[in-house]
Amino acid sequence: MSYLKHIAIFRVTDFIMASLKNSREKVLAIITIIVILGAIIFTDIIEPQLIKRKARLVHMHQLQLKLTKMKADLLIKDRIDDIYSQIEPLVASSGTDQQEISLFTRELSGLYSKINVKTKTIKILPVLKEEFYRRLSVKIEMSGHIREILNFILSAETHHSPVRIEQFEFKVREIADYVEASFLVTKVVVMPKKQID
Repeated sequence: MSYLKHIAIFRVTDFIMASLKNSREKVLAIITIIVILGAIIFTDIIEPQLIKRKARLVHMHQLQLKLTKMKADLLIKDRIDDIYSQIEPLVASSGTDQQEISLFTRELSGLYSKINVKTKTIKILPVLKEEFYRRLSVKIEMSGHIREILNFILSAETHHSPVRIEQFEFKVREIADYVEASFLVTKVVVMPKKQID
């Protein structure tokens, strides 16, 4: 189509040049031909290239946005992996629920045996199973000097494994600074891989 257009334009220009006798008319004809050729070159060559370039720039910006999002996702994933690698040894599974409870009660026994308190009851609550972890819970009732009870709280909260005191209650006895305390202590442990799969 554009080939036929070019031929038609050249024939028209030849006809115009042949029919012109006056030099002023020839100059105007040449200028007209140059303008027509410039318009043809712009519409047939330059404009399509500009459209393609604009489309490439838009596509490049879309790819840059996608790449930026991917980099951000990778940074978040790396941070999560880094945090998990630090937490993993603390919440690693030692085996079955019974083995975990046994280990947990030994840890708690190690905490309150170092202080001068009397334990009244130790009640093991059912294991709560979530998608990727288990939550072990033990309810402990003890009595002793308020300083010793506070030592138990401090040692539980600063223990190397993730032991948490979820709930606690205090009852003051008639003896000064002597209290009865009840604690709900929990620990989070990762599910064994065979149970996750």
